[in-house]
Amino acid sequence: MMMKLVSFVLAFLLLACTITAISAAMFEAPSQPPLSEAEDTSAPTEEMTKPSPTQKSLTVVEEHPEGDSGYTPRVNAPDPADPRYYSDDNIFYAADYGMPNCTCYAWGRAYEITGKKPELSPYDACTWYDYNAENAVYDYGDTPQEGAIACFAYSDGGSGHVAVVEEVTDDTLLLSNSAYSGAEFYLDTVPADDPSGGREGWIFQGYIYIDT
Repeated sequence: MMMKLVSFVLAFLLLACTITAISAAMFEAPSQPPLSEAEDTSAPTEEMTKPSPTQKSLTVVEEHPEGDSGYTPRVNAPDPADPRYYSDDNIFYAADYGMPNCTCYAWGRAYEITGKKPELSPYDACTWYDYNAENAVYDYGDTPQEGAIACFAYSDGGSGHVAVVEEVTDDTLLLSNSAYSGAEFYLDTVPADDPSGGREGWIFQGYIYIDT
């Protein structure tokens, strides 16, 4: 009699455990899908488009965190053996408008920064900004950025000037330059709110962002 009672109790406990396990499996929360299958809830990133050549709208340029731009400023003259400045690889050198010349220098510096021949105006410095806008080549605007080309026209109708922004601080810009019939290479510190540096007859046109 005792053996039958023990067997009945064991059978009852085994049945209870089985029912509990089945119930837990039925109500268990579903596992999360793999990342590759999970729904993407991130906002889409808007692709930067080139400005309209007719509207000349200003393109918003992303600012790099301080010290994280990866940009190496040029504070010394380029090596005379550098073909980006001193060979027929440079369209201005090839056309007998080699350095000292602001266009030859800025073209070579753009080549150096981007690692490829730039699609900049092959004409006088005063044409660079409008040429770029009309051909929708690079982004452009009026906010200084390291590596950008600063473009100037002259009020007297001269050939203008181009320089490269090497450093941007809160109040000033460091520009690298060359000058026709002048210095082969020189640095110029100008107010950030007046890239013309107060020079009479200089008209600041804007920046060409060759590295965007």
